[in-house]
Amino acid sequence: MAFAQTPEAGATKVDYQISYRSAFTGYEAYKEQSVQPWKEANDKVGQIGGWRAYAKEMRQTAPDAGQEQPAQGHGTHGGGKQ
Repeated sequence: MAFAQTPEAGATKVDYQISYRSAFTGYEAYKEQSVQPWKEANDKVGQIGGWRAYAKEMRQTAPDAGQEQPAQGHGTHGGGKQ
């Protein structure tokens, strides 16, 4: 066993270059963001048509190619109205 751990006569020493990169490199500290009052935000959404306006906007901007159509009769799962 001791023979297996002795260094070889012709072994060369390898000089490894070790580098360190901190996980905090490029870290940006939290910055307070200005936020409008929730009542004004809700009123604005109501003025433009609520969640349906956002859904319509997404439907208009989404590409038609490659999207699957929902199966017939499955549009109202969960009790939602279309």
